[in-house]
Amino acid sequence: MKSISLQKQLILRLLILVTCVWLLGLCLAGIQLNKELNKTFDSALQETAERILPLALVEIFNREDAKLLQQLPALSAHEERLTYQVRNVEGQVLLQSHTARQKSFSIPLRDGFDSQEGYRIFTVSAVQGRYFIQVAEPLDKRREAVMHTLLNLAMPLLLLLPLCLLMAIFLVRQVIRPVRQYGTQLAQRGAGDLTPVTPGNLPHELEPMRQAVNQLMRRLQTALESERHFTANAAHELRTPLATLMAQAQRLEKTLGDEVSRLKAGQLVTTLNHLVNLSDKLLQLAKADSSALLTDKPQDLSLLLSLIADEYQRSGVQNLQLQLPEQAIKACIDADAFSILVKNLIENAIKHGEANSRITVQLSVKGELRVVNACEPLNTDQLSRLHERFFRASDSLPGSGLGLAIVDALVKGMGGQIQLLSPASNSDRGFEAVIQLPIQFVTIQPL
Repeated sequence: MKSISLQKQLILRLLILVTCVWLLGLCLAGIQLNKELNKTFDSALQETAERILPLALVEIFNREDAKLLQQLPALSAHEERLTYQVRNVEGQVLLQSHTARQKSFSIPLRDGFDSQEGYRIFTVSAVQGRYFIQVAEPLDKRREAVMHTLLNLAMPLLLLLPLCLLMAIFLVRQVIRPVRQYGTQLAQRGAGDLTPVTPGNLPHELEPMRQAVNQLMRRLQTALESERHFTANAAHELRTPLATLMAQAQRLEKTLGDEVSRLKAGQLVTTLNHLVNLSDKLLQLAKADSSALLTDKPQDLSLLLSLIADEYQRSGVQNLQLQLPEQAIKACIDADAFSILVKNLIENAIKHGEANSRITVQLSVKGELRVVNACEPLNTDQLSRLHERFFRASDSLPGSGLGLAIVDALVKGMGGQIQLLSPASNSDRGFEAVIQLPIQFVTIQPL
């Protein structure tokens, strides 16, 4: 399932909330504005009618034929927003503005406001109800005024939305920063570092989660330490009796005169030798599972590799080829842990490689360690299980099945990466182990 960013969720929801509140506020403002403007326009309509009516009656009474329709001309060309008509009690139009239409005012002659066919009309009477004036205003003009006012109100708010978005991003990042720092501290922990995390300024709501994580890490650390101590103590306690048994078995093999008995004693020596090697591997595994794989003082990896290669060459392994860069590679890695890692890779190459075939050990300036040996390529299933403890690709070959498991644990504890290839790079056969040491701990010095 794809994870969702908490920061994006907060920003998006905050922006949606602000937008919805803004739209709701705009709608409420529009309703109230429409109500207030209608009151204002109605008041202006009434005021206009009451001011025009006396003047219109004077105009009607002063002409020769009072019942003749008279349309007042405009002094200049303009849009007449308010139109009016003066009628007598019979409904006859006596006087009207220059753009008034008789059909627009076809409403009953009674005082007050009325609406008809898109017009707001105010009617008022005079001379004991014998004359009426009707002043009309188009409703679309009122709607236009409301929309124009709302638009003027909305424009600044629209310009403020990007600012609100930037402020939301800034504030959410400030709130999320302690959570990100907490996640970074957890991510930077090595595989063996299970000490409690104590971040600063973590939100109060996340404090139970931090306490639960620390409790879990303490339980894991206790369980792993118990397992490591048991493995190390068991292997250490077995070394002395196994060494004693080995010496007695070797002595027995030399003193026996019967060929069959000597053969059985030799098998016993071989079995005891396997147990001794197994106890050594268990001690190495306990070392690999520990958290003390990195040091404060840099170690010269090139020098360590040279010493290990010389040791194997003196023991009779002449097909080992060492390739080192011209610069000295130093890294903050425990020297014993690095030696265990390299020796397990070389021993794996010796045991599972073809006889007298070349074994290449290469260290690059980027902190990449490669160990390559010649053999028949492994299948995908075998290759994927080589890091498992006590797994062996072939039961016919010697070994405990712990070598590559120890290497895998060491590399993860150092914070590096391991890649097992078969066939090897640029070949159709062979086996290759590629170890990428943590480059942040690597320094390069000239030889």
